[in-house]
Amino acid sequence: MTTYSIRSYTPFDRPGVRAIYGDDEFARPALLRKYPRMADYLADELSYFTDYEPETLFVAEAQGQIVGALLGAVDTARCAQVYKQRVRPMLIRRCLSSAYGWPGWLPAVLRTELAERHTQAPKIDRGCYPAHLHIGVLPAWWRRGIGTALIVQFGRYLTDRGVPGWHLFVSSYHPLGLAFYQKLDLELLGQFDWRLHDGQRWLNVTERIFGLQLDKGGTE
Repeated sequence: MTTYSIRSYTPFDRPGVRAIYGDDEFARPALLRKYPRMADYLADELSYFTDYEPETLFVAEAQGQIVGALLGAVDTARCAQVYKQRVRPMLIRRCLSSAYGWPGWLPAVLRTELAERHTQAPKIDRGCYPAHLHIGVLPAWWRRGIGTALIVQFGRYLTDRGVPGWHLFVSSYHPLGLAFYQKLDLELLGQFDWRLHDGQRWLNVTERIFGLQLDKGGTE
């Protein structure tokens, strides 16, 4: 079996990371197949991590290829502020300038965002769980321990800096991700329901929030 290594992100890894996060095999795969440049939009949506906090991004590499990546933010509040002030305006400018080609997927995104305004998500204790993360792994590399190894590396990074814990969100339309996180020693911080439009119909989604306090074991 081909082995992999976990290491810190470098600017040379940007194309590989964008390729992983430009995929949408669970939420809107039909739209992505019809509008392949939607992948650039999806990658840009998460560009905060590569462009504003690359030091908390870790990758899994095998034979010179990026096969997995963890996008981490030490301070979720800062991440949200930068997204609102810089990333979101960039996405709007690129949509208006046709940088993504014809955005036939945009109505589904906007309808979902409008529906989210009526969603009440439980509050997270940012004192205990200030950091958050996203994990992406190429399908050919699922079930090889990459996700766990990335979480361990991120946990060490946070512990060295005195960050008490992290949290993440998992959607019910991503059953493999949900099964993965349920196997870990994580605390269920809450859950809520929301609606996603996939371009053809509305989907009812249950969102679960998991967290880990690093002073309680696990990935210290």
